[in-house]
Amino acid sequence: MDITPKATSGKRLRYGGNVRISEDPEVLDEKTGQIRRLERGITRQKEDVAALAERLGGEISVWYEENDTSAFKKKRIRLPDGRSVWRVIRPEFRRMLADYEDGKIDGIIFYDLDRLTRQNRDLEDLIDLVEFFKRPVESVTGQLDLRTSGGRTMARVLVAMANKSSEDTARRVARARLQQAQDGQGRKFGGYRRPFGYDRDGNLIEAEAELIRAAASRFLAGESWTQLVNFFQASGISPVVSRTWSITSVKQHLLSPSNAGLSVYNGSLRKENQEGQRPSRFADIEGTVLKNAAGEYVIGPWEPIISVAQWEQAIAEQNRRLEGQTFTGKGTRKHLLSGLLRCGLIREDGSVCNRTLIGTVRKYSSEKTAVAYRCPAKVLGGCGRVQRNGSKMDALAEDLLFAHIAANAPAITQQDSGSQPEQDPEAEALADVRRRLATMRQQYATGAVSDETFFSTVPTLEAREKKLKAAVKKQQQARSGDALLRRSPEQIRREWEQASTSGKRAILGQYLQAIIVGPSTTRGPVFDYSTVRPVWKSFG
Repeated sequence: MDITPKATSGKRLRYGGNVRISEDPEVLDEKTGQIRRLERGITRQKEDVAALAERLGGEISVWYEENDTSAFKKKRIRLPDGRSVWRVIRPEFRRMLADYEDGKIDGIIFYDLDRLTRQNRDLEDLIDLVEFFKRPVESVTGQLDLRTSGGRTMARVLVAMANKSSEDTARRVARARLQQAQDGQGRKFGGYRRPFGYDRDGNLIEAEAELIRAAASRFLAGESWTQLVNFFQASGISPVVSRTWSITSVKQHLLSPSNAGLSVYNGSLRKENQEGQRPSRFADIEGTVLKNAAGEYVIGPWEPIISVAQWEQAIAEQNRRLEGQTFTGKGTRKHLLSGLLRCGLIREDGSVCNRTLIGTVRKYSSEKTAVAYRCPAKVLGGCGRVQRNGSKMDALAEDLLFAHIAANAPAITQQDSGSQPEQDPEAEALADVRRRLATMRQQYATGAVSDETFFSTVPTLEAREKKLKAAVKKQQQARSGDALLRRSPEQIRREWEQASTSGKRAILGQYLQAIIVGPSTTRGPVFDYSTVRPVWKSFG
């Protein structure tokens, strides 16, 4: 490595030092009782990076420390339009690129390329800046000049190889964890962060277990998540996965299948849905529970807090509530747009709040009240920073609806209302597959079918069943859309004017998927229309 100092004018170069380690173990400090990280890996890297800066005639003016930060694992980010992208979240890396671009640092020194990045997307962002600004980017372990074509090409090859290595390691680790879960050993008790309700030896902590049992009874009796948060807070018992009780932490503790002694796996080998995505844990809690070939739950060796039947009842209640939260004219909602408005605030990590705005009534005097739609506070899972006047928001939604209907009027008038519905071969095929599955399972239960035949046939039929279910649902949505498009704007306007609040909600729900509401850019009584965007349902 050429360690000749680069500074020739007597001015010491201001380098930015990037150090990163993927996993830094957390340990329990017996003296303070607090969880802390060892930070040994980045400490060694910082010593070497600082030494190189000195040899190059400069100094580290800013450190960009990424302790316990993966350069490989991606997180799902929801965009304002409802679509998703997957990105590696590295705030310090992004801050370093910004400082490099703004001239706050004269160059970058990192330990090794696989410490700097394992994603080509991140590497290309750095290369773009280096090509334009020509400031040095140096590494401790080898000479890799991103200012030259050969250096950039070699960097791309090395990052691709590092990414491949991370993928291979992740696959092996995931398979090992899946095997552990299938053997009923998927729950960890000996770590610093024990499961709620159990000590590190796997024994029940009766006070926490009784809290789970009481909360489950309250949940099944109809108490809301907010009421349950207050119940947990009043108990005086602290959560394990967060500092304070919130709806998220209460859900994690209350709905966990492990409470019923069930083995859980939520890793990368989990089955994908029809869109090729693994559903999130809270979106498909039942899907995280492992089952054996006979369709029975895999039971772990720990003592359960509640019975399997109680857990299944809690999941059924949660699913019922989720269905009730979809935008519909049913239910007892008092406000027109409850359940339809979504918070569009962009958080610091690039994700969207996406919480449902709730309708609240403000009382200004004994005779004067006003409705406002606002994002719930942070303790309830929202941001608490987006709010809109209720009457103006209702009027805007009505205007958006009929403008959309009018814009699609040419397509509406061309529909053939007298056509007969087409035959649905997918529905017939789905019914046939379900009959075959039922027969196969019945024969296996009676011993008429061998293990080899059952395990080689059933997975194929189940995969076929999932694909057909998706196709049938899509056709049903298309037929529903055709029926809507045949209605004239005048007919819908008459229905709207005669409808109650529930009826108007039903009409809105036929056309709108959501209305995204961003933070207002105006102050006072001026309503900001620019940050309100409807998301329309598509048919066909």
